[in-house]
Amino acid sequence: MRILTIAGCVLAAGSILFAAADEAALQGAMKEIGPVCSGLGKKIKAKDATASADARRLVASFSPVQKFFKSRKAEDGVTFSKTAAAEFKTIGKLTAQGKWDEADASFKKATATCGGCHKTHREKAADGSWKVK
Repeated sequence: MRILTIAGCVLAAGSILFAAADEAALQGAMKEIGPVCSGLGKKIKAKDATASADARRLVASFSPVQKFFKSRKAEDGVTFSKTAAAEFKTIGKLTAQGKWDEADASFKKATATCGGCHKTHREKAADGSWKVK
């Protein structure tokens, strides 16, 4: 019985560490996505050709976000992150073609998708920071 209790504790600790690592990866991705996304919006408005590189960077940044929500079995989070990544991929193509108005429209869709996920899966902590629900 004692061995089963110890094994259960070890498994529980491992699960907690795995969940913490996943959440750390999510937080790291969000800390990259935020500033790059903000800069992308400005670059689209300015018709800056480097916007395409930022859009590609954002597409890649959503991989750990998708992984996080898959591990939590949060299908809406997976859908939000796939949709956002797809929009940023479209933005990369549109900015490369100089289709700035279309890129701006796609950027608004992407950020609305991000906002939907944040509304659903984030909450403000007592200290003013944000945490995953």
